[in-house]
Amino acid sequence: MRVLIADDDLVSRTVLRKTLEKWGHDVLAAPDGDQAWAAFQHEAFPVVISDWMMPGIDGPELVRRIRQHNQNGYVYTILLTARSQKEDIVAGMEAGADDFVTKPFDAGELHARLRAGERILSLEHSLASRNRQLEAANDRMQRDLQAAAQIQKSLLPQRLPAVPGLDFAWAFRPCDELAGDILNIFRLDETHLALYVLDVSNHGVPAALLAVTLSRLLTPLMNQSHLLKEPHGTNGKGYRIVPPSEVGSQLNQQFPMDLANGQYFTLLYGVLDLTTREFTYVQAGHPGPVLCEGATGRAAVLEGSGLPIGFIEDTNYLDWHRSLAVKDRLYLYSDGVPEAFSPSGEQFGDERFLEAIEASASAPLKESLALIEKRLGDWCGAAGFKDDVSLLALEIQQS
Repeated sequence: MRVLIADDDLVSRTVLRKTLEKWGHDVLAAPDGDQAWAAFQHEAFPVVISDWMMPGIDGPELVRRIRQHNQNGYVYTILLTARSQKEDIVAGMEAGADDFVTKPFDAGELHARLRAGERILSLEHSLASRNRQLEAANDRMQRDLQAAAQIQKSLLPQRLPAVPGLDFAWAFRPCDELAGDILNIFRLDETHLALYVLDVSNHGVPAALLAVTLSRLLTPLMNQSHLLKEPHGTNGKGYRIVPPSEVGSQLNQQFPMDLANGQYFTLLYGVLDLTTREFTYVQAGHPGPVLCEGATGRAAVLEGSGLPIGFIEDTNYLDWHRSLAVKDRLYLYSDGVPEAFSPSGEQFGDERFLEAIEASASAPLKESLALIEKRLGDWCGAAGFKDDVSLLALEIQQS
């Protein structure tokens, strides 16, 4: 082991050096604290043994500088001293010394102190190695989380449906790398439009995995039987749009609550009939949709209720209906919006949310979501969002 010794007494320094070399250590002997400090700054010494009293930099000051030095790995320090008073020992320990040996030193005592230091250094090296392994694993995990977040982001609407007379916008702010929220809007056929926001309980990887699974399940594939569209008719070529209430019931059967971690999800799924402009939706434990009437500019939460998906087997879900008029705006959102917290712990609440919608009603739809999102961000302050925030909106622009 590489050992640095500092002692201004030639005899003591020589005896100490020869003793350490006899035990197999690689020793550098400095005649005072200044030269020892200079050597320490250029070489790595896991052990430093220093006399207490020396001209220039004394033993406690040398130890103090070693503790402040940005050297990799721990340095075990021993002070050689004739002092035995309690206050002297305390002063040495406060400077950072690990141990003390009385001068003139006893070889057996010094050897025991060094063995103790070797054990501590061995533990420190083992801990440092484990920390490096943990840091490498954490780096890999962070890269994996970032890649997973990109995959999850790709499931959000990349292209909004092109529907004459309608406008769409959405905003999505996960509170962590991965979100338990997911949203989408898409055509079911030429006359029906589907949109949903869902929120998986808890956060992290398990919630994100379920959110991604549900996103794939709720995205119909062309010309295939699906949860949202099913074959209908005798020739096998027809289909029917599955009512939202039936979608909720089927999901409830497929995804019972995970009793191990209590995982479930809430859902607001709706279908807009583009011919009649009737919006039919199921509300499964999710905040109700908000309608901002174009005629009055007033916003209100629409009627609806229902248990979260997976809470109770064989739950019957209801279809709720609302006809939309020209200039009406419809907002779907996750509970991260009304439950956003201020630095003082106060919730944003439904009333402020409705006020924010009304205040932005004159702005284009996409800009109105940006204004609402900004108001939420201002409300939360530097602490940021504690839950995922999802917003999905549509506007009837003309007949």
